[in-house]
Amino acid sequence: MGGSSEFPQQGRVWLLEDSPAQAAHARGLLEPHYRVETFTDGDSMLEALAQASPPPDTLLLDWQLPGTSGLEVCRFVRQLHGETALPILMLTVRGARTDLVEGLAAGANDYVAKPYDDAELLARVRTLVRIHQQAEALRVREEWFSTTLHSIGDAVIATDAAGCITFLNPVAVSVTGWSWEEVRGRPLASIFRIVNEYTRLPVENPVERVLREGHVVGLANHTLLIRKDGSEVPIDDSAAPIRDTKGTLMGVVLVFRDISDKKLAETERTLALDDARTAREFAEKSLEETREANAALSASEERFALAFRATQDAIWDWNLVTNTVSWNPGISSLFGYAARDVGSDAAWRLRHIHPDDQQRVLHSLQAVISSPHSQNWYAEYRYLRADGTHAFVKDRGFVVRDAVRNAVRMVGAMQDTTAQRRSLEALREREELFRGLLDATAEGLWGMDADGRCIFANPACLRLLGYSSVEEILGHDIHALTRHTRADGTPCTPETCGILIALATGHHVGMDNETLCRKDGQRLHVRYQANPLMRDQQVIGAVVSFEDISMRKTMEKERERLTREAEKLHQRTQALLVAEMAARRDAEKAREFEQYLAGIVSHDLRNPLGVILMSAQVLLRQDELDGRMLKSITRIRNSAELASRMVRDLLDFTQARVGRGLPIQPGRLDMHAFVRQVAEEVGLSTPEREVHILAEGDGEGEWDPDRITQLVVNLLTNALKYSPAQSPVTVRTVGEPDAVTLEVHNGGAPIPAAAQALLFQPLQRATSQWDKQGRSVGLGLYIVESIARAHGGTVAMESTAEAGTTFRVRLPRHTPPKAPG
Repeated sequence: MGGSSEFPQQGRVWLLEDSPAQAAHARGLLEPHYRVETFTDGDSMLEALAQASPPPDTLLLDWQLPGTSGLEVCRFVRQLHGETALPILMLTVRGARTDLVEGLAAGANDYVAKPYDDAELLARVRTLVRIHQQAEALRVREEWFSTTLHSIGDAVIATDAAGCITFLNPVAVSVTGWSWEEVRGRPLASIFRIVNEYTRLPVENPVERVLREGHVVGLANHTLLIRKDGSEVPIDDSAAPIRDTKGTLMGVVLVFRDISDKKLAETERTLALDDARTAREFAEKSLEETREANAALSASEERFALAFRATQDAIWDWNLVTNTVSWNPGISSLFGYAARDVGSDAAWRLRHIHPDDQQRVLHSLQAVISSPHSQNWYAEYRYLRADGTHAFVKDRGFVVRDAVRNAVRMVGAMQDTTAQRRSLEALREREELFRGLLDATAEGLWGMDADGRCIFANPACLRLLGYSSVEEILGHDIHALTRHTRADGTPCTPETCGILIALATGHHVGMDNETLCRKDGQRLHVRYQANPLMRDQQVIGAVVSFEDISMRKTMEKERERLTREAEKLHQRTQALLVAEMAARRDAEKAREFEQYLAGIVSHDLRNPLGVILMSAQVLLRQDELDGRMLKSITRIRNSAELASRMVRDLLDFTQARVGRGLPIQPGRLDMHAFVRQVAEEVGLSTPEREVHILAEGDGEGEWDPDRITQLVVNLLTNALKYSPAQSPVTVRTVGEPDAVTLEVHNGGAPIPAAAQALLFQPLQRATSQWDKQGRSVGLGLYIVESIARAHGGTVAMESTAEAGTTFRVRLPRHTPPKAPG
């Protein structure tokens, strides 16, 4: 429906007039400019109005009607619709001032007395229709602004020029912990309390600064917001002034976000948008009210523009009727698309969703759009960047519906969370590694903040202190929980507690003998190290490692008790042992001299023998040696090697006698194959002798190969040395269920019975003539027994004239662990 340019387009006017002639006249006057519908009684108009969606732009009501009067219709309509939502013009022949007041009090916007001037009627109707249409435009725009601000992931608070709260979006409710009903109209400073993270000093409210200075300001780093429940969240924010068309400061918009994830792994970041304050009643009854409505709309658009510039989200506006999508500059800054490459249809947007995510996202969109009572939508998916890579995004949307709940528009905001996701994954991996290390260590570990409250504890800490779960100690004052004392039971005060001193001074503190109280009240003797945690040269906490030394303390007490008992025993037997001790000292001196002499000889000989062997090896590599020189040098080398073996025997003897037995390094070994190899190598030095090597059963086990070599060489060398040249020597290994037995047998004269009893003692010789021939120092069999004993085995010997001489060594397959101490 058209009209001249001064008339609002497509206006709808309903006329209530019981006079056919007057109704026809008014209809003819209005129809060139508006769509007019007439009613002859109030009930029919009210019934039609109840079903109309949307309602008309203006009602013209005749005062005098049969049945329900125009004044009653006016009162009823005004109960359902505001003055700008549905303007009313009263028509009446009653021109008294009291009637005028009564009509306006009933809710009429304007009043025309019959008979009226046609031009005047048209002018008043035009004004009311324009007021209604502008108010409706403002309502739609404000609804769009509000929808956008409710869809983004940033917290937004708006205040008036006095700093009192006029708007709080849902994210701000979540971050601050305050509801809109609790904060409406309150000063921002009463609910938005911020402090420095490290100094704990209050930070100036950015809104107060904007009101004072009149320009955009932001928060400094390390700012904490104290929520309603007293908990704290790190935030960053910015505040911008809101001005009307004349530049007058109308209020402030505060945009902030919770950066807890960013503080840990530089995760999800959100910026906030400004909110348009709830629209005030737009128009009264004059053109001045229209100008004020336009000014309010302009200010709202400015606030929305400020919010668009403040956020880094990609904001999209999807017209579901035309299937077109518009974007803010965030689509370029986040994903790298030039403005000319951004499509305006919904299909362009959907094509850029990762193929694996498209169906899921599309189904979720269709579900919220098709459900009449659904408004909020959220999805996480991958979105194609201009460079061909995909970004992880969080997308929130809000569905706008018409009066019959059909979806006509959807507004939302996308956030790029790629960096946050990668940081979180890396953080999770490091955290899992760190927790694995903490859980694996046998030492107790706990961490505490700068106030001495426990912030973590590993399983060893819980076990040593007697707690079943970490929740029992988290957040507790660890000094009060453990009731720290000195070894003598004196309580450690905060001034003398080493752990708290580390917190106070920032220096490492270690203590060797103090006690902590377990959950069951028992005292735990510990040695601990307290290491402060520093950030920006400030102590932010400490890590304490400790170990249980209760067993050591118990052993010390037991040692003290045994010492006292020994002292008593010594006192009781002292008189009886005087003579014996004198003899013992003489024997001990002889033994010490023997061992001292052996040690000195072996150590002092090893270095020159090494030089002799090395020199002989070097000389043997010379090409110009003649036969005589070669024979002499070879004799020198062989003599040096024999002397080295004797030195080694002396060292083993010294270690076996003075130390705790010969050290061994067991490894997996096949005794049959290994003994055969060693025996064959020994046989190479006496090729004229006959050596039989036999094996039975399983030969697998764990023994020290170097020591077994030494054992076999000593036994086999003795057998070859002390048996007739024509007599064979037999080496036999026999596998038993839990051990392997090595037997070395030779014929010839038996070992004298008197010598057999001392055969395995050091520096003992079976036959002086043999020993002189073999240049023996009498340590070979002593070392054989020491090697067997080190493996948990035994050595036995049988020697008769009829059977010859057999040495039998029994070695368990698995060497028992060496007893501590």
